Amino acid sequence: MMRVPWTSWHPLALKYAIPSETWAEQLDGGQCFRWSLTSAGDWEGVVGNVVYQLRPAPTGLQWRASQPDQATRLHDYFDAVGAQGDLLANLPWRSDAVLAEALRLYPGLRILRQPADEVLLGFLCSSNKRILQIRQMVAHLAQHLGEPLGDGHHAWPTWSALAEAPASVLKQCALGYRAAYIQGTAQVLVRQPQWAQEWSTLSTPALLERLQSLPGVGPKVASCVALFGFARLESFPVDTWVVQAMSEAYGLKGWKPAQLEKFGQVHFGPAAGLAQQYLFSAMRQGRLGQSSAT
Repeated sequence: MMRVPWTSWHPLALKYAIPSETWAEQLDGGQCFRWSLTSAGDWEGVVGNVVYQLRPAPTGLQWRASQPDQATRLHDYFDAVGAQGDLLANLPWRSDAVLAEALRLYPGLRILRQPADEVLLGFLCSSNKRILQIRQMVAHLAQHLGEPLGDGHHAWPTWSALAEAPASVLKQCALGYRAAYIQGTAQVLVRQPQWAQEWSTLSTPALLERLQSLPGVGPKVASCVALFGFARLESFPVDTWVVQAMSEAYGLKGWKPAQLEKFGQVHFGPAAGLAQQYLFSAMRQGRLGQSSAT
């Protein structure tokens, strides 16, 4: 078997640390779908066509990669400069006991800065599926249609590979009805190779509208792609966990997703998406109790 040609280990300097108790939620909490914990206690994942490993070290964190010169990319991925940590001060946690508790539970949690292509493909797999099932579908797609990277890892499949994939291959990936959406979106985007760069110049409302023009992309998926793939921190995705959090912890029972999305954007402000991730994580893990938000 081809081996991963690892670089040497390098320090990962973060302005705001991600404590050990937060790492599982950070890398396996529904933002991304290609990281896993190894038997040695390291986190290993694939971004684009590069394999990464992260491990604790006496001075913080260390990383290595399957290709050289990855420091800038990894620093962007984890917001090493701490822009999101600085934004936490502007969230209404002083008057919102629910949010304050969620922030306390997951110190250092942040929105990963992922490639838009990968976020879109991952969330096209997400409809009516749990995180483990999404991970499995994405892994199957990479295994069947992605470039081998060594040690059983494969790169994310390109839109071209997805657009041309035989139905028999897609069936092996257990996509169900999502296969048509994925292939349909791939056939659109393969004709727009610079789509992510071009769409990044759009306003957030225009970006959400453009995303929803793709097969299988509804409001929730579009909001997730805007947040995780385009760093639109004002985006407030509303899934079943957020509905539950808003209903039980904020008393907004019976509100429709569009109403909850608007509430989140107004209540939490320009960093609504960051607040959403904390609430999502706490609710999904059953750690967000009923409380007054005022």
